[in-house]
Amino acid sequence: MSSLPMRLLILEDQVILRKLISRQTGFFSRHATQIDEFSDPAEALRSAAEISYDLIITDIGMPGMNGIDFIKNLSAIGCRASLLIISGYDDRTLHTIADMARHQGISSVHFLCKPYSIDQFLHRLNAVFADLEQRALTCPLDLQQLWQDCASQPLQLEFKPVLSRDTQQLRGMHLAAIRLHDRLLPLDAALYRQLAANPQLPVLILEVVMEQLAQLLASLPLEQRQHCLFSLYLAGDCLANDNLFDRYHSTLRQYGIQPGQIGFLLADGMHEQRSAVCFENIAKLKYFGFSLLADQLGEGGLTVGNLLRLPLDGVCISASALRQLRLQAVDMPALLHCCGLTLPQLTITRLDMEADLALLDGLEGCSVSGEQIALQMSSSELSSYLQQ
Repeated sequence: MSSLPMRLLILEDQVILRKLISRQTGFFSRHATQIDEFSDPAEALRSAAEISYDLIITDIGMPGMNGIDFIKNLSAIGCRASLLIISGYDDRTLHTIADMARHQGISSVHFLCKPYSIDQFLHRLNAVFADLEQRALTCPLDLQQLWQDCASQPLQLEFKPVLSRDTQQLRGMHLAAIRLHDRLLPLDAALYRQLAANPQLPVLILEVVMEQLAQLLASLPLEQRQHCLFSLYLAGDCLANDNLFDRYHSTLRQYGIQPGQIGFLLADGMHEQRSAVCFENIAKLKYFGFSLLADQLGEGGLTVGNLLRLPLDGVCISASALRQLRLQAVDMPALLHCCGLTLPQLTITRLDMEADLALLDGLEGCSVSGEQIALQMSSSELSSYLQQ
C-alpha cells in the first residue's frame, strides 16, 4: 500500500450515524485515512468524479438518488474504489445489490446489515483492507528492491488463527503475509506468480521467511507454541530446488524448533511433468517431520485425482469452494476418506461472511479460519494471543 493516507468517502443521510461510521472507520483503520463525509448522493458523486477514492461507504435507502442508482453512477464515471454497503435491508437483498455492483465493474464489494456490532464492523473493514492490499499486489513489484528489503531488515509476519470448529481451541497459525515498511504482501499464489520472473527469488524469500519464523517461535515459551501448527504457503515451483527441506530443517535445528511445528500448504498437484527433484523434496519433507497440507482443494490445479499422489496430513478448502461442493451434493467425509483423511484433518478457510458459517453444518471436528473466526494479527500480537 502507498505511504499516502487512504482516501475514504462516506455517504449517509443521517448525520449521527454518518459521524459514528466515520469515527469507527478512522479508529479501526490499519492505515492512515483521510475521510470525506456526504449526506447528498449527488454531491458525493461529484466528489468521486474528481478524487480517486480507495473506499466508498454508502447507505442504500436515501432521499433523492437512492444507493442503487448511486452505485450505478459510480460505475458510469469509472470509479473503481472498494465499496462497503451499510444498510437496514436484509442480508439477501444486500447480497443481490452487491452482485449488481460487481456486474457493474466494482470488483471489491462488501456489505453490513444495520444494526451491527463493533465486531461485525471490524470484520467487514478488515475484509475491505485485505482486498485493497491484494489489489496493490497487481501492480508490478520491483523484484530487486523487494529482495533488498527482505534481506536487509527484519520482516513483520502476519498470522491468521486456525481454531477448532467445535471447541474454539487454537489448532494452528497460518503465516498469511509479510509487512515491509507500510506494504502488506500476502504469501499466496498471487505473490509467487509475480516472483516467478526471477526463478531463484521465491526460494530466497521463503528462506528469509523461515529464518524469521524460527526466530519468532524460539522467542515464545514452549507451552504457548507446542500444540500449535504454524503453516505457510509453498509454491510448487519451489519444490524444484535441491535440498530445500534440508536447509529448512537446519534452520529450525539452529533455533531448537521441532519440524513438526511447521506445515507447508501446497496448492499444486504432483503430476508426471514435475521433475524428480520435486518428488524427492516431498519425500524429504515427510522424512524430516514437517506437515504437508493441501491448500485450495477444488480450486486451480489441486484436484482430488492428484491429491492421491501426496502423503497429506491435512486439507484446506475455502468457503466458496465448499459451497460449490455442497451444491454438487459432494459428501465431504467420504471425499476425505478417499484421501486417507478424516474430518479433524479438514480446515475450512476464508469464512469471511456470516452466511458462510451455515456451511459448517455436518462438519463437526474440522478446523476453521477467516474474518468470522479470528482476525489477522501481527507477530507482535502473537504471544499475547497464544497466552490467552
